[in-house]
Amino acid sequence: MSKTVETYYYGNGRVFLRPVGSAGNSGWRWAGDVSTLTFGGTDETASHKESYSGQKSKVRSFSIGGDRTLKATWHQVDAVSIAQLLRGTISEIAAGTVTGEVFPANVAVGDVIKLDNPYNVSDLVITDSAGSPVPLDPEHYDAFLEHGSIELLSLPSGPALTQPFKAAYKHAGARQVAFFNAPPKEMQLRYEGINLAEGNAPVIAEFYKTSTAPLQELALITSGNELAGMAYEAECLADSTRPANGPLGRFGRYVAINPIS
Repeated sequence: MSKTVETYYYGNGRVFLRPVGSAGNSGWRWAGDVSTLTFGGTDETASHKESYSGQKSKVRSFSIGGDRTLKATWHQVDAVSIAQLLRGTISEIAAGTVTGEVFPANVAVGDVIKLDNPYNVSDLVITDSAGSPVPLDPEHYDAFLEHGSIELLSLPSGPALTQPFKAAYKHAGARQVAFFNAPPKEMQLRYEGINLAEGNAPVIAEFYKTSTAPLQELALITSGNELAGMAYEAECLADSTRPANGPLGRFGRYVAINPIS
């Protein structure tokens, strides 16, 4: 009798994604740091209980389909990941210079004003609207330049400045994501891992067609000693372009790679 060889698994690795229908073997994008990745499924069953014994015993139960699901935790919190998980589009904001941005009329002490381009502001100068503009001394306001936010602390005792105030400044570029303004994309997912429990043996898992669920939670304020993660979930669909009885199946595959001989 042959003895079963014990095999254990402790995996680390990289996750790659690309749109379904991508040509050839290119177009993959690394998803960044992914701390968990699991695959599982549930069956939908049909059953029948007999009606002749008085016990209602189940006499048939069989699968008629099911759901296959991928779940992961992403720590790559960037514009590309957020756009994918929130079905958004990315647009670029160029760095620039602003002159004469008008504040709301009659701002008062304690008001907080948000600049139109709040992206790492520099060289900020605030003036009034007089024919010969008078600058507002920085002692009268707090400027949170990285977010383009200005809190008015006081006003000069005299002479009175002419409102509305105006701002001139420079700002950095930025990358922004608009939420839920793009249709969902079906993606291919490929995991390239190593099994630390078996001498870093390489493994590959591929899922040919996945439909990503929208992100249920995006942590914007964090506490404790762990970094924020985004919960990824996708439904694995059958890829009907592949033969049903082919060696790779229609859903995906797991590959345990042999050592170099």
